[in-house]
Amino acid sequence: MTLESISKDAAQLGESLERTSEPIRQASKEAGQAIRTEAEHLLACASERIRKNPVPVVVGAVAFGVAIGYLIVASRHTPTFQEQYVNEPLDQATDAIGSTFTRLVGNLKFW
Repeated sequence: MTLESISKDAAQLGESLERTSEPIRQASKEAGQAIRTEAEHLLACASERIRKNPVPVVVGAVAFGVAIGYLIVASRHTPTFQEQYVNEPLDQATDAIGSTFTRLVGNLKFW
């Protein structure tokens, strides 16, 4: 193979790829345009509905905001002093004692 034949093959491959990709580009362009048209229509309908009924929209937006705020605040629970330094150690001690007694009872049944 010579450099000239490689160059010719590369040019033919490029032309072939361009021909095969043109329908794909055209289809994606048409799909994008259809999505844009539908989104514009949806925006116009939503805008008209909001103008006709502003109160339910505002109430719905406030309810949605309160729900999201509650979820955010609830996920950031920090333990209180009592939970961190009293309840958790007591729970751990209770679990440790309970498991120790369970093993002890299991050993006593063996005798």
